[in-house]
Amino acid sequence: MKSYGKYWVLVVLLLFMSCVDNLLVTSQLASPMLALAASLVASLVGWAWLVKSLQKDRDQISACLRNPELLRPELTQKNFFGNLFAEAIQKIEESDTELVSTTQVKTMLKARLNALSKKEALMESVLDHLETGVLVFDAQHTLEFSNQAASKFVIPEADRTQNTCESGLALNKALSSDVVIPEIASLLTKTIERKDATLSRRSEFQLTGLDFQSHYRAIATNLFDENQALLGTVIVVENIGEETNEKERHAEFVSSVAHELKTPMAGIKAYIEMLLDGDCEEDEAEELYGFINEQIDRLTRLVNSMLNLARIESGVVEIKRHDCELNDILKSAADVISPNAGEKDITFTSELSDLYLPVHVDRDMLGQAIINLLSNAVKYTPHGHEVRLRSRMEDNTAVIEVRDTGMGIPENSLPHIFDRFYRVPENNRSAAGTGLGLALVHFIVTNVHNGSISVQSVVNKGTCFTVTIPLGHKEQKKKKQLAPPVTV
Repeated sequence: MKSYGKYWVLVVLLLFMSCVDNLLVTSQLASPMLALAASLVASLVGWAWLVKSLQKDRDQISACLRNPELLRPELTQKNFFGNLFAEAIQKIEESDTELVSTTQVKTMLKARLNALSKKEALMESVLDHLETGVLVFDAQHTLEFSNQAASKFVIPEADRTQNTCESGLALNKALSSDVVIPEIASLLTKTIERKDATLSRRSEFQLTGLDFQSHYRAIATNLFDENQALLGTVIVVENIGEETNEKERHAEFVSSVAHELKTPMAGIKAYIEMLLDGDCEEDEAEELYGFINEQIDRLTRLVNSMLNLARIESGVVEIKRHDCELNDILKSAADVISPNAGEKDITFTSELSDLYLPVHVDRDMLGQAIINLLSNAVKYTPHGHEVRLRSRMEDNTAVIEVRDTGMGIPENSLPHIFDRFYRVPENNRSAAGTGLGLALVHFIVTNVHNGSISVQSVVNKGTCFTVTIPLGHKEQKKKKQLAPPVTV
């Protein structure tokens, strides 16, 4: 009560001034000039007190004016101070309403800002985890955002140079070319300059760094608002190195196939023309028939090898993997090759592990791969030399070795030994072949069985192919996973 004493004095003063005002209006005895002076003095005193009190403690005055007792009829009469009270109370109520509304709007905006911040953080995190580079520019070529994958296309700040131009647009172009690599800057400029002709443009370029070299495809797209005003440009950069390499390999494959087919067909045509001309004796004709037969066999091997490789790579051949014992597969392959080795007086030795080597493989495919390796070993090993087939366990893998003491492979040919249609030039005359056998072996080992294959060779001393595949049976893994936990 003590803290509100001054406000009650103010209220009493205002009530007194209101009563004086009423008396002056109704009394016939007072002088009009005296009444006017008294009214002015009372008004000035009341306003001075009111202003001083408002400056000292506005919140307490507002609470006082909200007091329901001030709403009594005698305090809200249609006179000067009654109107003042009514208007003051109305303004305070309006201010309270606006304050509550403003507080609610502030709370809503704060919640919306937090939601937008979380969405922005989420979007940035998603973009940073993409393998595709994303760069966002505003309408003035200024880089606004770039994700982690696009970092190689942004020039580090330490390597940037200061560009100055008079024109604002030219300055922004210079800055953009100073911030990103020239290929991206050029694409950005062309896209914005031709925004009326097309929404997007694309470009392909090669980029070489300290630890990488690849081809990239960049697609720039202009962004517009609902009024068709340019907001900026987004550039998406995709690594097409594998795609480019695949196209190159495909072109090389087609070229190699055409070359491999052309050579025997040209020979067959020449021999047939000689026979048709009748310029050959009977014994010469028989020799020509033999050459033609050899070329046809060569074409047949080539076509069959290409079909097998294409069918396996394209998935036409169904892969049937089962739990097997590796040594059983190796013994079957050795039985196929042993007669060929005996014909060349080559010592064929199998040194298979005494351990049980469990594998989960396609028995026929893996067997064919081992037969191809053994066949090549016998083919390029001279009479009287040796070929060995070995198996062993090494950590969690099964290792297969096919070793010979034959011609060997020159060092410059080793990186290409698994390429399609590649044949070692120095060994071409030693045996016929298509150059697809080792490519097929490599695909079966690496792609079908998740293994690896390597080769070591010394010219005139021999070659060793080493195949490594995962060890273990699939059914045993399942049983281990399904086994209930042991409780103590």
